[in-house]
Amino acid sequence: MRKRQYICAFIFSLFSSLSYADNLTGAWELVSGSYVDNKGTLLDYQELDFKALKIISNRHFSFTSMKGGKFWASGTGTYEVADGKYTETLHFNSFGEQSGAKFVFTTRVEDEYWYNERWKDGERVEYEVWRRVE
Repeated sequence: MRKRQYICAFIFSLFSSLSYADNLTGAWELVSGSYVDNKGTLLDYQELDFKALKIISNRHFSFTSMKGGKFWASGTGTYEVADGKYTETLHFNSFGEQSGAKFVFTTRVEDEYWYNERWKDGERVEYEVWRRVE
């Protein structure tokens, strides 16, 4: 009986993750957020005239960002969703991170908005609000 419960729980978690991934599939535009720079300063994306677009497929993500109308950064890789966490694993990027670097976000989707928070040592270092554009 116990084995059956574990198998059912595993199947449920697998389908829950797939369902959540399906919920993310599409194109997303960054509408607001902030991040802590390498000097420890909290910077607001709107004040920086920061814009980004993220494309999500069933297993891959890709983003391009602009700051003040000029190219800022891009990256691509794979992602996983489990237990309220969205984890990006970078494969290629323009900002010097090693291939395989992981970024883990607490995540939720409400209607057409996707909310992400990234924490480091108990401090929130990034907050993003994305809006589905397709």
